[in-house]
Formats: sequence, C-alpha cells, structure tokens
Amino acid sequence: MELECPALERGNRLSVKYTCKGEGISPPLRIKNVPEGAESLVMVMLDPDAPLKTFIHWLLYDIPSDVRYIEEDEKRYKQGRNSLYRIGYFPPCPPWGEHRYVFTLYAIDKKLDLEEGATFRRVKKYMKNHIIQSAELVTVFKK
Repeated sequence: MELECPALERGNRLSVKYTCKGEGISPPLRIKNVPEGAESLVMVMLDPDAPLKTFIHWLLYDIPSDVRYIEEDEKRYKQGRNSLYRIGYFPPCPPWGEHRYVFTLYAIDKKLDLEEGATFRRVKKYMKNHIIQSAELVTVFKK
C-alpha cells in the first residue's frame, strides 16, 4: 500500500497553503495498492517533533476501502479530534525549527462505526488486531 501527497514541494516540504501561514486546509492524498480484505481505511497525521508530546493534526476513519484520493480540504469522511480536542484538520504551525509531519494510512478488516469526533486513542483501540497493512508518508515544514 502506498500513500502520496501530490501537493508536496521539493524535499518533501508541505506546501505553505496547508499550514498556518497559508489557507490552513488539509492537503490532498493519493492512495495506491490497498490490500485485499480491507473493509475501511484510517488516516492520521502526527507531529512527532512537537515540544511536549506527539501532536495529532488530523484523523480520518471509516474511509471506504475503494477510495483512492482524499480531496484537499476533505469533509466527506468521519473526522476525529486533533490534539486541541477539535474535530478536523489542524494546520502545521511549529513554534520553532523544522518539524516532521507523518501521515500514516491503515487498511483494516472492518468498519469502526464510531461517531465523528473520536480520539486517536479510541480509534487505535478499535482497530487493534484488525490492521492488515499500513503506509507512511513523511513531510516537513518550517515557519
């Protein structure tokens, strides 16, 4: 399985458009080679370089397994809570230096059927032992 972002700039830099310095909307993502047996997809965007702990910027779940493109400013799929406990995408805005932003896509063998606004902790609990495969994409951004 593969995850790509067609909006990346040279050096896997996240385009300013998708950060606090731009429009602050979520970037588009392309999905390839979803494994057989996948019932749904889960996607999370994390900042492992955040000062206190890993920061959750975006969480989508119950994405149908036949989806191959997540649109810019996506609103069609269930969105979870970010680290500020808000539902939806929170744009990168590192307080200092360059941070990595890790997008991880999971193919799972069931639909989670959680209501919108679940936390990543809850999503992880429900998808435990159901992950068929995962793919990762790492981007960077510096204010």
